[in-house]
Amino acid sequence: MLLGIDVGGTFTDAVLVDNGAVHAQAKRPTTHGEVLRGILAALDAVMDGADAAKIERVVISSTIVTNALTEGKTQPVFLAVMTGPGMNVKGCFPVEPYLVSGYVDHRGKIAARSEFNKHYGLLDKPSGVQAAAVSGKFAVRNPENEYVLAHELKKSGYKKVFLGSELSGELNFIRRTNSAYFAAAVDKTFEAFGKQVEWALKERNITAPVQILKADGGTLPLEAALKQPVEAVFTGPAASVLGIEALGAAPEGKCISLDVGGTTTDIAFWDNGEPLLAKKGAMIGKYPTAVRSFHMRSVGIGGDSAITKLPQGFKVGPERAGRAAALGGAAATLADALIVLGLASFGDAGASFKALGALCHEGESPEMAAQAVLDAALDVIENAIKDMLHEWSIQPVYTVSDVLSGSDFVPQQLVGVGGGAPGLIHALGRRMGLPVVIPPGGMVANAIGAALARPTVAASLRADTTEGYYLIPESGKRERLPKRFNMQAAEEILSAWLHEKAGGWQMESSETEVISREYFRTVHGYYDTGEIIYLRMQLKPGILYKITGREVAF
Repeated sequence: MLLGIDVGGTFTDAVLVDNGAVHAQAKRPTTHGEVLRGILAALDAVMDGADAAKIERVVISSTIVTNALTEGKTQPVFLAVMTGPGMNVKGCFPVEPYLVSGYVDHRGKIAARSEFNKHYGLLDKPSGVQAAAVSGKFAVRNPENEYVLAHELKKSGYKKVFLGSELSGELNFIRRTNSAYFAAAVDKTFEAFGKQVEWALKERNITAPVQILKADGGTLPLEAALKQPVEAVFTGPAASVLGIEALGAAPEGKCISLDVGGTTTDIAFWDNGEPLLAKKGAMIGKYPTAVRSFHMRSVGIGGDSAITKLPQGFKVGPERAGRAAALGGAAATLADALIVLGLASFGDAGASFKALGALCHEGESPEMAAQAVLDAALDVIENAIKDMLHEWSIQPVYTVSDVLSGSDFVPQQLVGVGGGAPGLIHALGRRMGLPVVIPPGGMVANAIGAALARPTVAASLRADTTEGYYLIPESGKRERLPKRFNMQAAEEILSAWLHEKAGGWQMESSETEVISREYFRTVHGYYDTGEIIYLRMQLKPGILYKITGREVAF
């Protein structure tokens, strides 16, 4: 049996998949501040009558980290960068970085080492800051300067230091640096979440390997994910994509999927039944990262979104107000507006009317206020879709199987999953003039996607035949080149390392795929002296198989 758990901002879902079908499913409120209690409640419901010893694997997805970023609830981070000469990084990162001397040239040779005695305040740890991020230009070709700086920062009192070269083997310095920063920013939140998950499973005698869903739809062992928590930033959104794929709900042609939770709505693009992938990496806010992910966006609109009354109209989200007034909450939420408009039906409708009535402008009825609230929420979602369409038009993205370029993305259908999808997505469909599909099982699509996610791990290899070595940055492994080394040999070495790593983490090995490759000749003086080869591969992500969902009233 496969167990999938999705911890959202409002609900925690659990699904047991056995013999190619959903064996049991459950939805319970997420208990903020004590996530363990909500996970245990979902586990108890889904495991009723099941044998814990028969569970082969547990996969966790969560919007906990995504929501922390959306709501600005992350820990402070000290960011130190080694840019080398001539690079202006103003405005490239979420915080102003400390510029440290020392740099590596494009060949991977240390051109200058950091001179710590010349940097006033670099090693004076600010009070209340426990995490740091370090990144150097071309450090993927030689991370020694990063290692030295990280060592000095740890000596200064930082509990954790994240290195750009260890989070991505790709050359893009800005993306690597942002990845290291966000990994540090969400580390405390994700570590606490990981401990809660481990305790919950231990309490229920579940001893199967635990894995975390990644942003590109693969999985990582929890142990590995704790070392690179930035991979967990889009684990919730990725789960909805895999859930739609597993339920066979992505139609032919171009469509947009929307997973409406209590705190956020996750938007993804599809073409011919396959999700589009971001070519360069995920965007967190306005900052590019090296995290490989689906081409998607999370916006702060969900069933529990707070409503703010403005002099004219309303603002919805991104803050979460808590449970709807219909369920005993203290203030009106977007879900209450949907109830007033007849687009949702649960709880005490009278409480929803009363809560919306308290927000009415002069001469406005609860129905009119609810429609204005819905319009404000739809504006946010529709603007996000327009931004994504613009990004797609100026920056190529590709499907899992084929490169898509030179054609417009004109959506033909909307697919909605998640607890808030039926009311909100049908309203969006009417506004956009598009048909809407809500698949059976869509209420727990994220947990289904997590349960059926294929295990994966990615790594890079860089070889310099002139220098006679190759490097796998993710492992720190640097070896002499074998004879007759070429791109094919590089693929064989990296593929073998990936399978070895998967075995060490008790992951099922699968087919490897090349994510990117780079090859160019080197010239010294007037002579051709060798070549530099760059390769990035991974165990291919996706779903293990498709299943038929079933709708259950929770």
